[in-house]
Amino acid sequence: MTRFSRIFGSIVGILATALFAAPPVSNPTGYVIDFSKYEFIDSTLNLIQFPSGKDSFEPFYQKMDSLVFENKGQVRIMHIGGSHIQADVISGRIREHLVKEYPGSSAGRGFVFPYSAARTNTPSSYGSQYKGIWDMSKNVLREVKKPLGLLGIAVSTSDPRAEFSLLLDKYNSSPIYEETKFRLFGYSDSNNVVPVLVVDSVDIKGVLDTATQSYVFKSPRPIDTLTFAFRWADTTLQAKVAQYIIDSLVQDSIYRANLDTTEIDSTTGKDSAANKNAAVKENVEASADSMFQGDCDILDTACLERVEVQNGLMAACALLDTAKAPVDSAQKAVCDSLIELSKTMSAVRPRFTLTGVLSESDYPGIIYTNVGINGARVAHYFEDICPLFEKELAFVKPDLVIFAIGVNDANVEKFDDKAFRANYDTLIQRIKRVNPNTAFVFETNNDMFRKVRKRRYVQHPVGEQARKAFFKLAEKYKAGIWDKFSLMGGLGSMAKWEKANLAKKDKVHFNQAGYHLLGDMFYRALIDSYQEHIANLPALEPTPKKVEDKPKK
Repeated sequence: MTRFSRIFGSIVGILATALFAAPPVSNPTGYVIDFSKYEFIDSTLNLIQFPSGKDSFEPFYQKMDSLVFENKGQVRIMHIGGSHIQADVISGRIREHLVKEYPGSSAGRGFVFPYSAARTNTPSSYGSQYKGIWDMSKNVLREVKKPLGLLGIAVSTSDPRAEFSLLLDKYNSSPIYEETKFRLFGYSDSNNVVPVLVVDSVDIKGVLDTATQSYVFKSPRPIDTLTFAFRWADTTLQAKVAQYIIDSLVQDSIYRANLDTTEIDSTTGKDSAANKNAAVKENVEASADSMFQGDCDILDTACLERVEVQNGLMAACALLDTAKAPVDSAQKAVCDSLIELSKTMSAVRPRFTLTGVLSESDYPGIIYTNVGINGARVAHYFEDICPLFEKELAFVKPDLVIFAIGVNDANVEKFDDKAFRANYDTLIQRIKRVNPNTAFVFETNNDMFRKVRKRRYVQHPVGEQARKAFFKLAEKYKAGIWDKFSLMGGLGSMAKWEKANLAKKDKVHFNQAGYHLLGDMFYRALIDSYQEHIANLPALEPTPKKVEDKPKK
């Protein structure tokens, strides 16, 4: 038996056991899917189709071979889309299968981001926490104020207390992502503030890579919770502003408490300015940081309300100087402090903008990065919106890209399939400039409904038209295609998924059970494709045994 035959036989045996003997559904990590309870799903279509052949997949398959057979190298996968992928439930499920079960090794978590600081949902596969005040910019906003990168989102801060933490193993029963090497992508407007990695209460400085606007950090020990803080060049100013902010929390509370007890001005019989602001307070609950909130996202009404309260408080303080009625000395002292504080806070402070963090290692394994923003369309990843996309993508250099963008492009009254494919052409060229050998898999859109009025949804008729556009793209780029639209049941099938408790009431998004099912199916289709490649590998020729020369008599 050849060496290849022994290895192949062993792996096929393991795969056969894992893929076909695992209990259905009852085992949450099993690969066998019990379709008997979902008769609306066409399981025969759960495969990666190749309209123009598999030649473009050979580089990806070869890297998988090196990892599987020789435990060498890294396989890099990127899954890009909209809200389905930002939530990272379907992509997280695929990643879980790959790094836990087959080939069963991780080479790092890939790109991550403190989405909580941007006031949006963090992917379900890890946790994020933050301190301080952050501004947000992302590729789906009408006005994008910051140059964005691969993830299509950025947060900025000039708060001296700002920091964030990423908990990579928060939802894992046992650690997977204990790493020592990290790269933070971001920049200071005036080069007067730098990020530091905090490990065991010790600041670890990064090495600045000016060409890529990133900082490289090495932890003295493996960690799966990444905490980054920001240190100003002027440490005295940083400490002073931080103390002002802490003091203001007390001042803000005292002032608003005084507003509660202010009565109608006895000399005029009218509400004083402070009393008017008391009415504002009754309707708005300002946050502890309300005095120092930065620019608000135009969609963040709570933030805008806090600024309104802030402006009202400062206006009331200004009127105290011209008030004819006696002024309470304690209230005047608080206002003096607030006005002085406002002058200090209006001074230019160091600002840092973050576009992503890359967690990686030098070990062989899978790196699986999800890139998704709620509401994203294909054009939202173009150069005019995400100019740093390719620069950051170069550190991922994906061997396989799974495209899941299209639901928001097609969720319109009239779908322009030619413009849709042209937009994909532009995005694909950006990726090919980074890695010409990248293999692509397109996911057709899921079936979806449109909301026409409150609690009234109708079938969206463009599902088949969008599906055909994806097949044309797959044929053009010699890519694979996973026909999600057809296998889930075609037009109108989303209503059946909702009835089976697999989709949400909006009939566009899935719930956790639905995303997990889709993740299981895609993973099975991907592994089936790779197994077919393995089955067609030529057998290795046995190494001829060296014949020793017979000793002379």
